[in-house]
Amino acid sequence: MPKSLIENAKYASWKESHTFDNCKLNRKDYGQFLANYLIGEKDGFVLNLNGSWGTGKTEFLKRLYVELMDRGHPTIYIDAWESDFSQEPLTVVASELLNQLERLMEGAISESRIAEAKRALGKALKGTLVGFAGIASAKLLNDSAIGMEAVNKLLEEAPQNITKQLAENYQSQIEAIINTRKALGNLAESLQTVNSSSLPVVVLIDELDRCRPTYAIEMLEVIKHFFSIKNFVFVIATDTEQLCHSITSVYGDEFDSSQYLKRFFNRKSSLPTPNIDEYLSTKIDRNINYPSIYVYPELENTSTLSKIITLNISYLSTAYNLKIRDVDQLLDKLHSCLRTISYIATSKKVSQHINIGALIVGLIEQDFNMDSYHKRRDYLPFITDPLEDIKLSEDMAVSLYIRLCTESVLLRENHQDGYRGPSIYRAPPTREYYNEIKSQGASSLKSRVLQSLALLADSYEEQNRKYWLWSDMKRVIELAGTFE
Repeated sequence: MPKSLIENAKYASWKESHTFDNCKLNRKDYGQFLANYLIGEKDGFVLNLNGSWGTGKTEFLKRLYVELMDRGHPTIYIDAWESDFSQEPLTVVASELLNQLERLMEGAISESRIAEAKRALGKALKGTLVGFAGIASAKLLNDSAIGMEAVNKLLEEAPQNITKQLAENYQSQIEAIINTRKALGNLAESLQTVNSSSLPVVVLIDELDRCRPTYAIEMLEVIKHFFSIKNFVFVIATDTEQLCHSITSVYGDEFDSSQYLKRFFNRKSSLPTPNIDEYLSTKIDRNINYPSIYVYPELENTSTLSKIITLNISYLSTAYNLKIRDVDQLLDKLHSCLRTISYIATSKKVSQHINIGALIVGLIEQDFNMDSYHKRRDYLPFITDPLEDIKLSEDMAVSLYIRLCTESVLLRENHQDGYRGPSIYRAPPTREYYNEIKSQGASSLKSRVLQSLALLADSYEEQNRKYWLWSDMKRVIELAGTFE
């Protein structure tokens, strides 16, 4: 049985950790569809894989890498962000491409083919066209860090020598680029003799949208013009909207960055937005535990802490139309709050009782600067209706759940009779209040939520437990709000 192509690859370890079979976001169908499409393209094709921050582009590319390798297509992975310190994307792409291809060859290809590609590439890299491109970039982009050595050298020359040198360097550089393309194309064809490999070679470029705008632009230029090579296909993963903003920051607000990007990409494919529940399953530890914290209301029988958090984030992020990046930030802020509450519980040796729904609603309100967040007080209820009033059960919409959770951490006036006559005291809603809401034949979800809230209402003033009101929550929410 022939040896698998990935065994000698730079990222061979991904074979165990990153396959579409273990993809928790269920992207196997899309991954295989995209792989089928890519291997049908052959001559310098460039695909823009678009996905907003937090949608899992890197995890997807790693799985695509394994998928393509398993199909016998030599695949190169380059993290553009790791090389952002470099001034020359050409050097980065070229060196990674050659080094990773050479690993896959395992001595099955003649040294002359490899040497030919290295020699041609070396001449291209030594050429001064890169330096002169830097001069142009420095002028256009007002970036003093680009090509300044070349500028100084240029100014030392007499004008007549400059013209001659430019012409000679231009011709030699064009020749070197043509020879490099030819050598790499030949090298790709030779790869078909290694472990039954197939063409095209697929090059995956990741994290370009995180790079400096000038570097990102130069990287695109290099890939489109220098590496437009037969039997090579490129996939550039970006948050395309963010990349457009970066380009606009360089060229100005009037510049049409979207149209500009179309010069570099043959096609654009958008990574499917993950289902919130599937995404949360990858982000929330099933065994998470915060000592001495009691979280309510329960939404399922024998709910674990991770399940309660998952369900609440899922329901409320859908209700308020949160994007994946918003959900990611919300999770971090929630955990920062729970860690502080757990510290309080441990240090004071008093169990802390937290309405997780009210806390999450407060975090969302604070993040989006809603009026209800600023106007709500322990004795003054203000609630912002959700954008999407989804049904949690046949008799309970998310708006009712939000209202119940929010009201449970607010105080109201209660009347009671004493031996000295009627008196008024302030406390959260009582069990009687929740019993009035519970209708005959209520769904199991609605009954469970009301029962959970009623139990805590009964224990509001018990010793050795802290029942968190809205004013308590707001203090930790404000602290969490310092994170972005």
